[in-house]
This record gives sequence, C-alpha cells and structure tokens, in this order.
Amino acid sequence: MTDLDRLRAERDAVRGCTTRGRPTRYSDVIDRYLDVAGYGAEHAVGPALDPPPPATVTRTGLVVVGVDDSATSYVAVDHAAIEAELRGWHLRLVHARHSGDVHASVRMVDSRLLERLIDRVHACSGSVPVTSRLIVGPAANALLTEGRDAGLIVVGHRHGPVGAAFGRTVGDRVAARHTGAVLLVRIPGWPARPGFDARPVVAGVGGPDSDRVVAFAHGEAKLRGCELVLLHASRTPRVERQETSDGVTTHWRFVAEDPAEALIEASGQAAAVVVGRRGGGLREAGLLGSVSRSVVQHADCPVFLVD
Repeated sequence: MTDLDRLRAERDAVRGCTTRGRPTRYSDVIDRYLDVAGYGAEHAVGPALDPPPPATVTRTGLVVVGVDDSATSYVAVDHAAIEAELRGWHLRLVHARHSGDVHASVRMVDSRLLERLIDRVHACSGSVPVTSRLIVGPAANALLTEGRDAGLIVVGHRHGPVGAAFGRTVGDRVAARHTGAVLLVRIPGWPARPGFDARPVVAGVGGPDSDRVVAFAHGEAKLRGCELVLLHASRTPRVERQETSDGVTTHWRFVAEDPAEALIEASGQAAAVVVGRRGGGLREAGLLGSVSRSVVQHADCPVFLVD
C-alpha cells in the first residue's frame, strides 16, 4: 500500500468517526484538514489527497491569522484556512518578531516557518490563495495593522493566569481593539471529537449589539451548513422556539443563569460561539465586556467576537 493509499484509508476511517448526519461543506473541510495536516509533535504536513472542491466566492475578502512555531498557532492556521475556504476569501499569514536586530539566520528560520505553513494550507485546500508577511514589532500591532481591512482576524488563544486577568495576551488585545470580526481559537480538545462538524453555532444575545451578533452567527451557520442556537439569559420564563430561515434552522433558548456561565457551558457542545465584543453599555475602546472576556478565557470551542 502506498503512502497516498494509506492516507486515503485513514481519511475514510476518520470521516466515519467525525461526521454524523448529512455531510456539509464544513464537515468536508474538517475531514480534509484532520486527514492531511496531522497534529503530531512536529506538525506534520502530508500530501494532498483528492482535489478540494472549488470555493464559492461571494465577494473579495481577506482572513488574517497570526502565526508562530507553536501547536496553538498551527491549529489557528487551520481554522483560518477553513474560514477562508468557506467564504472564498484570501488568507494572509502574519508572523511578528519583537527584536529589531534580526539576524539573517533568524530571518531564515522565520521564512521557513511561513513556507511550511503555506505548504500546510495548500496540502489541505489548494483553492485558498495564501500569502505571508514577516514583520518586526509587537505581534498585536502587526495583526491590527495587517488586518485593518480584513473581514476576519484569527488568533490562537493561550494565556497564563496573570495575563488572562489583565487582558494582556495578543488575542485579548486584538479582540478588544480591532473594529471587525475576530476569531480566537480556544479549543483545548482539538483535534475534533466525534460529531464536532455537526455541532451548532451558538450566539449570545440580549445585549446592545445583539442584531450584529445574530447576523454574523446566522451567516456563519449558513456557510457551515449547521444549525444556530441563540442563547438569551433571562430571568423571565419564556417558551423556546425554532424556525428555519434562508436554509438555517435557528433555536431560541432562554436560561436563567449568568450569561457568561451559560455560554461557557454551551460551548462544550458547540462548533463555535459568537459574542458581542462589548456589552452592558461598555463602549471604551481597547476593553472587552465582562461576558466576552469570560467566554474567551474559559470556552471549550473557538470564539468569534463582533461589534
């Protein structure tokens, strides 16, 4: 059996475990990334299997992702590439070096990292146009500058207790200061557990930015071909309901507990959570609302933040 035959056999076995119910564009992409990219210690990149389906380009757009040589970063690149493929957008990898005195040998290492990550994207999705940038300076500033006109910025989220408490991580800073959508890839259980691709998108509603949150979450669910759950924290008992609009089945759920706790609990069975960047009247630039900050720090799935 050739290496390609072996990878195809492994792909079929993985698909039997990860996909439940009808296949979707998202399940197809997830299967391909789990098959080809690999999540070993050396972030292996295998050969592409079958040619990926062409992306459906709706409009010109850009996904920007921050990268470094860490496992968290590799996962972030995969999620960024998946979002770019679903949207038919371009992908840009941004790697930042803090030191202004970058020797040729260091630049060579950085260039090889970017080349390796570009190969990783091409192996999984040849339809995604991908470029890279190597920038000297703080990572958060580099992402904010490169992603100024991007439709989505993706950052791998990792933090220690002190950094998390004060919002000092790169992800926290980008999420708080960027004026567009940001995806923080916080997913402790990745690679995906069985049925991940069939999970719904969950959105927290009830705040001043609910309309934008719902609109973004509905669009994301439509791209993925999954259901949407709108989670509304309310002490007033309400009857749950559902409807289907534009191909997306939406469920309204009302919970009495703290909204952050409800969203964190729901994240364990969600493919992604969508929350407003600021809530409760908080409009100061550079700060996340208490709910969004708590969800980012404790969710068990990727988190989109929107204004």
